[in-house]
Amino acid sequence: MKIVFSGGRACTGPLTWGQRHVLRAAGTAAPQVRLVSVPDAPVPRVADALARLVVRHEALRTRRSGPDEQRVFDSGALSVDVVRCAPGESGAAAEAARERLTGPFDHGTDWPLRATLLACGEDVRHVVLVCSPLAVDYEGMELVVKDLAVLLRGALPVRTGPQPVDDARAQRSEHGARLTGRAIRFWTDELAGAEAVTARAPGERCAATLRSAAMDTAVHSIAGRHGVSASTVYLAATAGLVGALAGGPVAALRTVVSNRFYPDRRDVVATIAQDGVLALDLTVPGFGDLVQLAWRETMRAHRFARYDPDLLADAIAAPFACFDDSRLARHDVPALPDQAALRTSARRSALTWSRTRARDAFAVLVDGTGVTVRADGDLVSPADLECWLRALEGLLISAAYRDVAIGELAALVAGTAGPRS
Repeated sequence: MKIVFSGGRACTGPLTWGQRHVLRAAGTAAPQVRLVSVPDAPVPRVADALARLVVRHEALRTRRSGPDEQRVFDSGALSVDVVRCAPGESGAAAEAARERLTGPFDHGTDWPLRATLLACGEDVRHVVLVCSPLAVDYEGMELVVKDLAVLLRGALPVRTGPQPVDDARAQRSEHGARLTGRAIRFWTDELAGAEAVTARAPGERCAATLRSAAMDTAVHSIAGRHGVSASTVYLAATAGLVGALAGGPVAALRTVVSNRFYPDRRDVVATIAQDGVLALDLTVPGFGDLVQLAWRETMRAHRFARYDPDLLADAIAAPFACFDDSRLARHDVPALPDQAALRTSARRSALTWSRTRARDAFAVLVDGTGVTVRADGDLVSPADLECWLRALEGLLISAAYRDVAIGELAALVAGTAGPRS
């Protein structure tokens, strides 16, 4: 079916810093995907809510119109599938819709929002939403889902937050230049004492993914004990093992941050997330101390993650390890079993390999299926990459039951001591 939208303004403007950040990722940024449960609502009501959602948020009706330009449309039509299925078939139907909708976006011709309605009879039970990474980031997508739920019940207040085109124009101002300068100074100071994780020459890039329910259970237990997010625990473990790999007392990581530290950022439906930088001191006694340090440094990094990505790249040339956590928040946090049972569970962990187009020297990505490491083959061999992932799993399982000394980390990654000769 076609969902016709009309209203709002039509305009053009430059790309935002967040959009240019995505484009610099060379196609490795993933679309945002959500399965939204809705109260039984007739198809026309859901279609109307989607049309009003697109009118409300310019990011959802914008196409790229040039190397550094975007065009906002005031009218158009979305092609939306309506899939009718029995209640017991909704899971398989949702997965099929997700696979169908998450193909590559042509940012110049495709609308940045794709949707499929899953209906039982005449009523919609679920909506599968997929947004281009150039349109919304993780938290922007959360706002899209929230607004859709409200629109299905009625109307929303008038929108007051900035639209992407307005944001992009402000970033070209003197204020934007000051933000970029401040970020460059912060990054330079943070990285001054850190060793870059770099290979001597570009090698073949590969990616390995470890799917380990035991590791994720351990992470949530550690997070609960320290009062931090699971992402912070994964970040601290990554920093500790990257530091052991680089062989220095300071581990530096680039990590995606939400950029919503400031009040005027909190309700923005757009791609505004950019990288922050953390330099973690590995002379702390134990892993618990490193977790707390990672939490504090992440909070600092949020304040200095608004900048022109091209100017920052010119100023910070050395490749540092990257970390990104794109998981949805878990509400069914597993209970920690006894250590023997968790280690038995870890024997069922699965390791898979894939090719990657990413240009990172070393990158760790956490998502809903596992932990993936992308690495330059001249830096870490496939065998050492597997060793690193197993070391990550081993560290986190041990840390769920005791405070692992930082001095133990080097032994865990003994097989990944540096570039191969």
